Amino acid sequence: MSRIIVSCLIVILYFAPAWAEQLSLKEAVETARKNNPDLAAARAKWEAAKVKVPQVLSLADPKLGLEYEQIPSGSRNPEDGMKMYTAEQMIMFPGKIYAEWQMAARESDFFGARYRAKLLEISSQAKAAYYDLFLVDRSLKIISEVKDLLSKIKITSQSKYTTGAVSQTDYLQANIEYLMMNNELITLGQERKVKEAKLRSILAAQGEGTIETEAELAFLGSSGAAADLEKAALEKRPELLAMKAELEAKDAGQLRSKMEFFPDLDLGVKKRVDDGWDAMLSFSVPLYFWKQSYGLAAAGLEREAAEAAYKNMQNMTRWEVREAYVMAETGKRTIELYKKSILPQSRQAVKVGLTAYQAGKIDFQALIGVEKLYREANLKYYESQVGYGKALAELERIIGGEIL
Repeated sequence: MSRIIVSCLIVILYFAPAWAEQLSLKEAVETARKNNPDLAAARAKWEAAKVKVPQVLSLADPKLGLEYEQIPSGSRNPEDGMKMYTAEQMIMFPGKIYAEWQMAARESDFFGARYRAKLLEISSQAKAAYYDLFLVDRSLKIISEVKDLLSKIKITSQSKYTTGAVSQTDYLQANIEYLMMNNELITLGQERKVKEAKLRSILAAQGEGTIETEAELAFLGSSGAAADLEKAALEKRPELLAMKAELEAKDAGQLRSKMEFFPDLDLGVKKRVDDGWDAMLSFSVPLYFWKQSYGLAAAGLEREAAEAAYKNMQNMTRWEVREAYVMAETGKRTIELYKKSILPQSRQAVKVGLTAYQAGKIDFQALIGVEKLYREANLKYYESQVGYGKALAELERIIGGEIL
């Protein structure tokens, strides 16, 4: 008996369809942050830049040597001369070391900001892809409900046509509307596969089951004041912080070019095998100063270019904040309007319209008009939700963090 039960379970499990994967918005964002290869690459670049910072503080490798002096004329044996062991160390001018350290530190800050920008970008992309899939799922649900409604209308119109209460046109048009909704369901089903594939690519996740989105989105909080969002973006936006770090690196590069006018030192010691030792001190002379002048001029121009790009990004940030803020506020206002007024009235209108048509109080065109209004209202409601969610995600990307 137990063998039969086990066999039945195996058959059921074998032929059962793959379970759908329930995925929340929060889980989608966390998965994208964990698995996305672009984010891993950005973090690796940041770590590499941090390792380079202490490296620039190290001295150049010393030179060790062996010299023979005063070899007698005609002798081919170096041992006939004076043997000396030498050691030399080049010491860069301290200002150059400081400038290079500043350049390396600001480069590390640059890649750190780029990593945070990529983190927010991936989060925003994951949210947008999730919202797109959510909208398709809700559209499928709405169109399916409308299809069921049209099925009832079709049955009613056919019954009324049979009794001679209406013309055949009502039934034919109801059937056409029904077939159109059926085709819309097929189209949405194909579109869903595309949206799901896009979400999987951002999540860098493989799976056989279907990703199921949440039934409702719970993000209806305040987007805050536009002025506060703009201030936060100018202070914390990672792209701006990266460009600021680049500008500071150019300042350090300009200082490095100025330091080229100062000499580097060479210290040396020679130890004679037989007796005594020698000491040596030398320094480089920037005799061909026009070479350093060209380098300083180039560094200044690069600094001007970086500053102009930074100011341009500040202006772009102000505009992007305003645009995303308006979109968020518009979406939020539309959601409230549809949720509190339009959706309840459209549902009531469908019920009243269907009853009135069955009683012969309204014609078929009026009933179809009510059905279309109901469909468009529900679709618009979820489109507004998705638009609001995307606007919030864009604001979070711009200001460099979550909106509280």
